[in-house]
Amino acid sequence: MLKKYLADFLALFLVLFLALGSLFLWPNALSLAANEAPAIEGVRVVPSPLDRGTAGLVELAKGGADCAGEFTGRLIFFFEDQKENRAPGRDPGTRWVGLFGADITLKPGTYPLTVTCPGFKAQTLKVTVRDKSYGVRNIKVPAKQVDLSPEDQARAAQEKVLTDKALATVSPVRLWSGAFLEPVNGSVNSSFGRQTRLNGILNPRPHAGADFLTPIGTPVKAPAKGQVILEGDHFFSGKAIYIDHGQGLISMYFHLSEILVSSGAMVDKGQVIGKTGQTGRVTGPHLHYGVYLNGARIDPIPFRKLTTQF
Repeated sequence: MLKKYLADFLALFLVLFLALGSLFLWPNALSLAANEAPAIEGVRVVPSPLDRGTAGLVELAKGGADCAGEFTGRLIFFFEDQKENRAPGRDPGTRWVGLFGADITLKPGTYPLTVTCPGFKAQTLKVTVRDKSYGVRNIKVPAKQVDLSPEDQARAAQEKVLTDKALATVSPVRLWSGAFLEPVNGSVNSSFGRQTRLNGILNPRPHAGADFLTPIGTPVKAPAKGQVILEGDHFFSGKAIYIDHGQGLISMYFHLSEILVSSGAMVDKGQVIGKTGQTGRVTGPHLHYGVYLNGARIDPIPFRKLTTQF
């Protein structure tokens, strides 16, 4: 009988020992396995800090098209690119780059930017967004273009549905390459980011593009390859064109006198897509040129400079 009690006791002790051991050792094993995932190599953000209303890039020394990022709730896509500033005679190698934008209305502060790549540890960087003063412009237009009739209100609301859908376009394939071109030759007479005092009343929405002062009929060129996703004659923007350049990058052209492309058409870099005019709500002939990056409204002038490295 004593032998039987001893055998039962030893069996119970062994079960308890194994159970307690797994309780302490198994989480450590899981933690060890998780820690074995390598870190993503060579992650950096340029520029840092970043002005609100401008674009930046996050660079990976090694990555892939299946890497992804996020900044202020907006997606970041990655593409392969030649490395810069390599010594002569050496293999330049490649890097993986993702573009992101700090929307014009983003409050100054520090925001997380996350990067994930399959098989690697997720990484979070801190991006400081600085304030920037863009100034105020004063514009006078006919009263009927400010106090809209019921018919004009209905028209503008219907057109907003179309433009919001176009600006929400996110196609995963990058269509553009190389530096963006200026759509027209001319000086910028009303810069991006300014607030507008319209007939004496301040509009809370900042100017989300750059206005090029040009004579009516000046050819407008596509700054990069892309697909026309919307074109039409709208109440506020007049004759307008929206182009998808891929990976959430959208450009737009307002107040045209002529539209020379159709929705769905692929356009090449430098192709004439329309002619400047003064249609819509304007005070004179000019081209309004805007760029959205995954929904973030960014200044197209410094963005062009950013693209000169690709």
